[in-house]
Amino acid sequence: MRIIRLLLIALLLLSLATIASAQATRTWVSGVGDDANPCSRTAPCKTFAGAISKTARDGYINVLDPGGFGTVTITKSITIDGTPFMAGQAAAVTTGVIINITDVNDTAKTVVLRNLDIEGLGNGLRGINMIAANKLLVENCKIFGFRGAPGQGILVNTTVANFKLVVRNCTITGNATQGIQVTGAAGGAAQVHIDNTIISENGSSGLDLVSNAKGTVSYCDFTQNGSAGALAQQATTDLDIAYTVLEHNVVGVSVTSGSARLYNSHVTHNSTSVAGTVQSHGNNGVINNTTNTAPALLPAPSLQ
Repeated sequence: MRIIRLLLIALLLLSLATIASAQATRTWVSGVGDDANPCSRTAPCKTFAGAISKTARDGYINVLDPGGFGTVTITKSITIDGTPFMAGQAAAVTTGVIINITDVNDTAKTVVLRNLDIEGLGNGLRGINMIAANKLLVENCKIFGFRGAPGQGILVNTTVANFKLVVRNCTITGNATQGIQVTGAAGGAAQVHIDNTIISENGSSGLDLVSNAKGTVSYCDFTQNGSAGALAQQATTDLDIAYTVLEHNVVGVSVTSGSARLYNSHVTHNSTSVAGTVQSHGNNGVINNTTNTAPALLPAPSLQ
């Protein structure tokens, strides 16, 4: 019996070693690939889901040619890079990307999504659902058409303290509710940075900080959203908005609780310019709103 047990243990260790050795640092997908392939450059896989099981932690999935590469669930640190293409992901009646990294041996817990075209096809649920990770970078991506309930572009609802979200050079548009919604951890607020991004024509707020979230927005365009361009909901939320256009929303910037500050931004053609505790350094254009409420004036910042 003991010999059998030892043999079983040896076989298990051998199989684990085989699986580990089969995972590559860099894998490839192609529109004409096959998930039965090893996902090498000369024998690429067909989908991101097929490639991720063959990609080592902290590895890269690259795209050889244009195609539709399907939805994916991410449970380890990884980069999915569609460069030089906009790699397609169709997510009918489902979520495009789910991120849930709980492996204690994965110290980075970092996901990079780059050059992806994440399409909800009018009935998708969410473009990205971020459950657990330390950091998510979304760069040069388009997230649109998620109009099935709940219909969000990016959802962050995490218990990971001090989670970091970076959204850069993206377009998030035409979703049923929020473009981006963030609920951080009570043990450490989520750190949200949005740069050079268009968030438009979403049914609710463009950016919604629900609780435990600190946001910085720069060089963005929040327009034609069905509620606020940017919203801070609770006392544990905070927004700094600079060099940004907020126009044709119901409210340009809205603070239910918490605070928001505007610097060198343009708030125009909204039903209401600002609501709640919104402060200004006195260098914004707040004009041509139906209700043209001026934000509270802060001293001009020092130039140092």
